[in-house]
Amino acid sequence: MAQPNTGLGFLGRYPRPVSPVRPVVLSGGSGTRLWPLSTPDVPKQFRPLIGDSSLFSLTLARLHGLPDLAPAIVVTGDRHVDLVRAEVDSASIEVGTILVEPVGRNTAPAVLAAAMTAEPDDILVILPSDHLIRDVDGFHEAMTVALAAARRGGVVTLGIQPTRPETGFGYIEVGERDGSAFRVARFKEKPELEDALDMIGDGRHLWNSGMFVGRAEQILAEAAELCPRILEGVRAATPGSAPGAIRLGDGFGAIEAISFDYAIMEKTEHARVVPMDVGWSDVGSYRSLLDVSELDESGNHVSGNVTHAGMTNSYLKADTRPVVVAGLDGVVVVETADGVLVVPLHRAQEVKDLQARIDGE
Repeated sequence: MAQPNTGLGFLGRYPRPVSPVRPVVLSGGSGTRLWPLSTPDVPKQFRPLIGDSSLFSLTLARLHGLPDLAPAIVVTGDRHVDLVRAEVDSASIEVGTILVEPVGRNTAPAVLAAAMTAEPDDILVILPSDHLIRDVDGFHEAMTVALAAARRGGVVTLGIQPTRPETGFGYIEVGERDGSAFRVARFKEKPELEDALDMIGDGRHLWNSGMFVGRAEQILAEAAELCPRILEGVRAATPGSAPGAIRLGDGFGAIEAISFDYAIMEKTEHARVVPMDVGWSDVGSYRSLLDVSELDESGNHVSGNVTHAGMTNSYLKADTRPVVVAGLDGVVVVETADGVLVVPLHRAQEVKDLQARIDGE
């Protein structure tokens, strides 16, 4: 059948504009499991924990080279705005907007505020600011697949190939293939050790990285269906889109604190996953920090004014004064101007609770 003459036939000779890829960098965490290297005033993403660059800076740098990049959105808290601005000033990509939370409400409200600030057709690449990825080329390859899946209507998460039976991470069970990505069969909470052993052995499970990709308007549509009260609260607290810093309204603090995983990813029918094996770490504890740090022949990471003898498999750091340790295996000894920590590596997950006692929480 003949096509109607719209007078716009020339448009058919040109490809449709590609949706901009807009990074959303989440920087609201305080990294208390790495106290005293990480503190509420200067959390781990702003510290040079591995090499000379901060994790925040490395997060921005690895975005360089992705196609069709639009200026990024950073979501952070009141006390960290100046730290973000200092990082952004030397960044290799442009940051257009800093969304300032009056109080942290976990990742779902942060992502929805960013989606409202973005253009509806933007493909959002949602990234924590405090993770480490060694293989940037591999990250770009996986992200290319995720972007394609998002353009087909998926809300995509990046899943990490597990390397050990980790009980501190959530897991994703991989379903049937959908293009170059996979459907998500289900999300699983942090498992017991026996379950973690089973999951890494069956080849069908990935670690949940907390990285997501999706079109802004679709993420908002999913929220309207799956968590409308949260969306309503975020909408009321988000004043609009503008370059520079945008302070979210005080009503943001009344929104339910909930992760993007719980609020949307575990409920949507459009969840997709892209496997990724890129030398990823959440740098979420001293155990994981030791795993990605430079080690001596005895398995120790040693920095600062540390004198040691007979130490093995330990993380040793002194910032402001001499520290002497001897004859221990698998310990953390960290001295900074903010405090001193001594703990066995196998109890490193307790640092968060111990730090909370200092603040009287």
